[in-house]
Amino acid sequence: MFTRCPACQAVYELQANVLAEAAGVVRCGNCGKTFNSLSELFEHHPDQSTEPLRGGGMPPMLEHPDMVQAELPVEYFDDTDDQPEDTSAVEPLPGFESELQDDNRRPWLWPAISAALLALLVIQLWSFWQTPGSPIAHWLGSAAQPDAGLDPNETIQIVSRDLHPHPSLDDAVVISASLHNQAETAVPFPIVEVRFFDASQQVLGVRRLRPEEYVRDSGVIERGLPAGVVMPVLLEFVVGTSDPAGFQMRFH
Repeated sequence: MFTRCPACQAVYELQANVLAEAAGVVRCGNCGKTFNSLSELFEHHPDQSTEPLRGGGMPPMLEHPDMVQAELPVEYFDDTDDQPEDTSAVEPLPGFESELQDDNRRPWLWPAISAALLALLVIQLWSFWQTPGSPIAHWLGSAAQPDAGLDPNETIQIVSRDLHPHPSLDDAVVISASLHNQAETAVPFPIVEVRFFDASQQVLGVRRLRPEEYVRDSGVIERGLPAGVVMPVLLEFVVGTSDPAGFQMRFH
């Protein structure tokens, strides 16, 4: 078998392996053009006037088969196998039926246990909350309301105190002090009584200050002085022409 390049008319002899390698597509070694050798196929060496072989338009029919594959067996399925099984006839395992019946007869058991555990947890949290100095009481902000039954003169200690002239008023003085709550619970802010004395220890005047007169935040007053806290206070007094040499503080 031979083929001819349609571009340069170069003729080449074809082998079966060449045709099978690229389905008949070859490249001319003379001009480099790629063409389908099956469209330019000749039985003998062609000349310029020889026409290539033409097919009849239908693919050839193969006859006399060497082997015919046997048909695979077809397995038919019964639709009744897909039906759900009747589970009503299945017997439960020994002992399992009684457990199910017991659980069905006592649906209230687990809710009752959960409620009891929740109540126990609330009681424990409440007891910790009421314990002075406990972490839960500190985390929640305050244990109970400030204990008004405690004597402020015993529970509140004056850590430091000082008397000095007012920075902007000539007839006034300022007392700076630090109050320390020594109790294990919060205490109400006391009424502060201040007595002024002259150099001969004679009383020049007495003044009582309510908590709202030396604590500006009403929320702090409601919560009281927390346990173990040192709180600074600043007290201002108009003394006129008298010049106090000392003072005394008490709580009510």
